[in-house]
Amino acid sequence: MWLVTDRGFYSVVDKGDREGHVCIRARVGTDLENLFELESLTGYAGDVIETHNSDYRFRVYVTREDWVAAAADLARQIDYSNFKSVVAERQGHDRAHTYMDVWSDLNRLQRD
Repeated sequence: MWLVTDRGFYSVVDKGDREGHVCIRARVGTDLENLFELESLTGYAGDVIETHNSDYRFRVYVTREDWVAAAADLARQIDYSNFKSVVAERQGHDRAHTYMDVWSDLNRLQRD
């Protein structure tokens, strides 16, 4: 699952190497730090794995139950009417521009 939020961009997968856990991957370390502000994930702040030989530099394994709670929290905390604007406000204009590039690329699916 790819998840693009006002907190960051995440790839969440079940790598099959830790039963009952999913791996949340991020390209930017602060994106994971932003997730650790959620009550269900605060206990994982010290568990980030950083690697330079993988497509996602930062990752953390969390229980599936904690991930489900975190995803629900993210959904409950939506407090904006325009996603692109709130990303610029909360993560900066560079990140908003990057997300806009993704939006534009995916928009082509709708037109084709």
